[in-house]
Amino acid sequence: MNIQSFIDKRKEMGLSQKELSKGICTQATLSKFENNGKIPSMKILIQLCNRLNLALDDIIGLANNGNKDQIKAMNKAEFNLIIEEYQNSWDILNSIDLDSIKEDKQATMQFYYLQGYLNVLDDGDLLEAVFDFNQILSDLDTEGETIFTFLAFVGMGMVYGQQGDNDKSEYYFSKVFNDIYGMQIDDVTKIWRYVNIIFYCSLYYSERKELETANTLLDYGLKICQDNHVTYYVARIYEQLAINECEVNGKSDKVLDLLDKAKVFSEFNHNENELVKIRELIKDCK
Repeated sequence: MNIQSFIDKRKEMGLSQKELSKGICTQATLSKFENNGKIPSMKILIQLCNRLNLALDDIIGLANNGNKDQIKAMNKAEFNLIIEEYQNSWDILNSIDLDSIKEDKQATMQFYYLQGYLNVLDDGDLLEAVFDFNQILSDLDTEGETIFTFLAFVGMGMVYGQQGDNDKSEYYFSKVFNDIYGMQIDDVTKIWRYVNIIFYCSLYYSERKELETANTLLDYGLKICQDNHVTYYVARIYEQLAINECEVNGKSDKVLDLLDKAKVFSEFNHNENELVKIRELIKDCK
């Protein structure tokens, strides 16, 4: 988080903390951000950046200017992962020079997490995925201090789930599930990753037909999205809620209502891959 560029821009525009925060947040909230690095909510941060004519990317995760282009590229790959544009994400990761970011532990963990997920989700090499996740768990975050450890746990759970090893998949997902509600979202860059964790945990429990657990996670994911004004996972969450509802009670108006909500958010975010799936589900449900 490059807070100094935020402060420099405020001073360049001749704004005091009181003037910048007026109508958006308290001066104390802004002071804690600038002086102590305490990140406000995404809604507040976006409004503050807009008032300064700053893009969110100008201050989030780009403090290491030497890696700025690489990190921006990986952020794009991470976004493509959400909307299931896997080939696009592969193209980006294949263009990343891993040696050039090896001094940046956060960037390196982001690379391995993304490569591991792509191997799992895009019918890649599951052994390579295990290697990717182990780079985080055994080398880069051995104390489990970052969200990348939880992302790696989910990834390992998905690997063993695909291999039909229920004991090992349950081992990794339970490590996440036990701590999921206590995770701190103290950085806006973590929101997508946090929802990612919730979503893939919910898919795991949906596939195991533990639908009460799955739906509780999906509802919680919706709340996180709504509270933080994140929309890109909402369509997939509504889609899975519809699938789970149909599993329990069959085709119904409630299922169609959930699918219609999923369709609206897919259209809003121009997520064509999701739209194709939702249209097929709506067609089958009628």
